[in-house]
Amino acid sequence: METPMILLVEDDEMIRELVRLYLKSNHFGVWEAENIRETITTLHQKQPALIVLDILLPDGSGLELCQSLRESGSEIPVLFLTCKDDSEDMIAGLDLGGDDYMTKPFDPNILVSRIKAILRRRGVQKKEGSAKSAREELIERLTKREIEMLTLIKEGYTNQEIALHYQISIGTVKGYNNQLFGKLGAKNRTHAIMLASEIGILRDA
Repeated sequence: METPMILLVEDDEMIRELVRLYLKSNHFGVWEAENIRETITTLHQKQPALIVLDILLPDGSGLELCQSLRESGSEIPVLFLTCKDDSEDMIAGLDLGGDDYMTKPFDPNILVSRIKAILRRRGVQKKEGSAKSAREELIERLTKREIEMLTLIKEGYTNQEIALHYQISIGTVKGYNNQLFGKLGAKNRTHAIMLASEIGILRDA
């Protein structure tokens, strides 16, 4: 089995070194670029399994690069890195064809987990049989209550409304949320719904 190659686009050398270390320890290969120019050169020569792409680069915007890739027909998965918790950047990145995002500072273990999740989902989309297997595997990991709560979250219920619905404390709801988000590899409620919808979990709820 070939080693999946990740193209890491980040101008901060310390972050590149840290991410490279964690990726390699998880059996990924790494190509690196510090700016958009180097990224484009690399993509003309190589085909990565996924791009980890910083939004703010010395010679331009990672958002614009992602948009250009999608307009050219490239389907390479993109995980954005952003140094600010700005919902507009996150929404723009996903709307332009990004697959996920991480806000700096981040836990490199979570970054690796999200990369693995994206690659599983992308592999799932190409092979229907694998999609069913991955979906069923994740559904088996979720409890009935977690799937019910995921449905309520999708319908717009707040934590307080969910607590009232089940006659439990808000603290218990938050505990369920943390467990649910951890299983999905999600950062928040919106992200959880996006991931669950992509893999088809909510169709059975």
